[in-house]
Amino acid sequence: MNGLAQLMLDHSPSMMMLVEPAQLRIVGVNRAVEQLLGYTKAELLALTITEIESALQDVFYWEEVQNGQCGDIEAQEGQYRRADGELLTVVKSVRAIRHGDAALMLVQARDVQHEHEVEDALAQTLSRLQATLESTGNGILVIDWHGRIASMNRQFSRMWRIPEALLHAEDDAGILDWLCSQVAEADVCRARLTELVAEEETLDLFHLKGGKVFECTSRPQRLGERIIGRVFGYNDITERQLAEEALRESRDQLEARVDERTAELLTANATLEEEKARQQELIDKLGAAQNQLLQAEKMASVGVLAAGVAHEINNPIAFVNTNMGTLQVYSRGLLKLLDAYEELEGLVPADARERLQALKHEVDAEYLREDIGALLSESLEGLERVKNIVQDLKDFSHVSESDRQWANLERGLDSTLNLVANDLKYKAEVVKEYAGIPQIECLPSQLNQVFMNLLMNAGHAIAEKGRITVRTGFDKQNVWVEVEDTGHGIKPENLGRIFDPFFTTKPVGKGTGLGLALSYGIVTKHAGTIDVRSEVGKGTTFRVTLPRQQ
Repeated sequence: MNGLAQLMLDHSPSMMMLVEPAQLRIVGVNRAVEQLLGYTKAELLALTITEIESALQDVFYWEEVQNGQCGDIEAQEGQYRRADGELLTVVKSVRAIRHGDAALMLVQARDVQHEHEVEDALAQTLSRLQATLESTGNGILVIDWHGRIASMNRQFSRMWRIPEALLHAEDDAGILDWLCSQVAEADVCRARLTELVAEEETLDLFHLKGGKVFECTSRPQRLGERIIGRVFGYNDITERQLAEEALRESRDQLEARVDERTAELLTANATLEEEKARQQELIDKLGAAQNQLLQAEKMASVGVLAAGVAHEINNPIAFVNTNMGTLQVYSRGLLKLLDAYEELEGLVPADARERLQALKHEVDAEYLREDIGALLSESLEGLERVKNIVQDLKDFSHVSESDRQWANLERGLDSTLNLVANDLKYKAEVVKEYAGIPQIECLPSQLNQVFMNLLMNAGHAIAEKGRITVRTGFDKQNVWVEVEDTGHGIKPENLGRIFDPFFTTKPVGKGTGLGLALSYGIVTKHAGTIDVRSEVGKGTTFRVTLPRQQ
C-alpha cells in the first residue's frame, strides 16, 4: 500500500482492517484501530479477526467466510475486544474486495459506545419529562411544525375524552378533528392547531358541547432560535366560570336593588326638598322672633344633653371617688390598729410572737404600710385625671354645637394637646407660646380637628426627640395659630402638593394623605388661610390664619 493511501486511511475516524479470508489473519489496519483497541500495529497483524470479534454470531460469520460463503454486512452492531480485555461497542460493515488475484475482506467499524450513553441519558431525560407532564393537572399537547402530534399527556386525553380507537391508531389528524368538533369555537380551535410557527403566545376560551369550559394557552416550541412546533396547555375552568357567573348574577341583582332603592330615595328626597322649601318659606315669614325662639329651644336642648352626659359620667366617678376617700380613712385606721398591736407584741407569748413575725414577713407588712397610702393617693389622682379627660373631650368635640359660635382657640388647643399627649410625650417636648387671643366666631370642633392633624403630623415628622412649639397671635382683623416642629422638614418639590388629597410622604400603610386636605377645606370654609414654611433637616411651621368675625 503506497504512503498516500496509508496516510488517508490513518486520518479516517473509522477503524479499517483488511482480513485474509482463508486464515482470517489481519493483514492491514489504520491508525484508528490501534488507538481505539489499544494494540500496536505489529500486535494486530499477528492476530486473527476472531480474536477481536469474539461474539458467537461473529465467529459463525467468519467461519462462513473461511469456507468461501462470504456475504457483505451493513451497519451491524457488535463488540470488539480491546487489548485490556474491555469490550467496545461498534457498528461495523464488511465487504469482500479483491487486490489483484487475492481476495480480501474490508472491515469498517466505528465506536458507538458514547452514542449509546448519550441515548440512555436522553431516554432518562425524556422519561422524567413525561413523568412531569403526567403529574401536571393541565392537559398538555405538543404538535411539531409538520402538524404531527409529538406528545400528549393522559390528562389531555381524559379531559377531551378522545376515543380509544383514535389513540391506539395514533391518528393525529383524527384526534385534531375530534378537538375541533367538541367546541363551539371550532374555527378558532382549528386556526390555533394549524398556526404552528407563529411567534406570539395565545390565550383562548373554548366552550365544549357538554357544558365544560377550557382555557387554552399556546406558545412556540423552540430549538435554539428556530421554532420547531407549538405547545398547548388546557385548563378546565368550568367551576371557576360557574362561580364567576353566579357572582355576576348576584352583582346584577344587587345593582338592580340599589338602583331601585336609589330611585325611591330620589323620590323621597324630592318630596323632602319640596317640604323643605315650603317650611323655609314659612320660616322666613316668622322673621327674627321665630329665629330667637328656635335658638332658645336649641340652647335648651343643648343644656339637657350636657346635663345628661355630665350626670351619667360624673355619678360613677363621684361614688368611686367617695369610696376611695372612705377607703383611705379606713386604711389609716387599720394602720393605727396595726401600730397598736406592734406596741403590745412584747406581751404575747414567745411561740405566738414567732408566728406573728412569720406572718408579718410573709405579707411584707412594712411594705404594705408604706405602699397602701401611695396606692390610694395615686387612685384618687387617676380619678381626677378621668374627670379632666371627660371635660377635655367635651371641649374638643362640641358635639352639641352645629352652628358657628364664639370660641377661644387657645382653650381648644389645650384640649387637643391633652388628647394627643400620649402620642407626643415620647417624641417631643411641647412648648406653648400663647398671646391671649380673643374669641372668634367659628365651628370649634372642626378647628380642633385641624389642630389635631397639624400636631400629629408634627409628631410624625420627628424621628427621635424634638420640640413642638404652639404659638398664637392676633391683630385687628385676624387671629393666627402656628404649629412648629424640629422634624425632618418637607422637600421643596413636595411643598406644592401637600394639600392634595391622597398625597403623602409617609410609608405605605402609614398615612392616607387626607389629613392636610381636610384641614385645608375646613380653614377655607372659615374664610381663612393655611400657610407652610419648611426647611429640610430643620423643621416645618404651619400657620392657620382666621378672621375674628365671619
